[in-house]
Amino acid sequence: MPQDAPHFRHLSHVTLYVPDLQVAVAYYQAAGLLAEWVAPSEPGSGQRARLSFPGGGPSLEVHTDARRQFTDVQLAVTNLDDTYRALSRQPAVVWLEPPCGPAGQRRATLRGPDGNVLILGEATSPLLRND
Repeated sequence: MPQDAPHFRHLSHVTLYVPDLQVAVAYYQAAGLLAEWVAPSEPGSGQRARLSFPGGGPSLEVHTDARRQFTDVQLAVTNLDDTYRALSRQPAVVWLEPPCGPAGQRRATLRGPDGNVLILGEATSPLLRND
């Protein structure tokens, strides 16, 4: 595999927009998920919560940011810069956010050829753990 070829490591989490965070968290808890954390509302980005499955694996995040009313999937990658370069050569990939963020929390957001939004994050980030 070429050095700058994409290398997806694992599914980190799926993020869903919800209009009411408390209702959504209660619903998913009733379905058996465990609330890991609930973040207070931040100006311009709404509230967020992360829920995990009792057996581990990828998690579910929910948020109330009305500007992001779509589902996104976050994938951990081995090297964000290499993946960015490799995927940038594909004309159907649209970058919504180029690689950014501090070390250990770097991420980039793209819309793939199928229209789905993917967030790519370096696997070193604690936000991308794979329990």
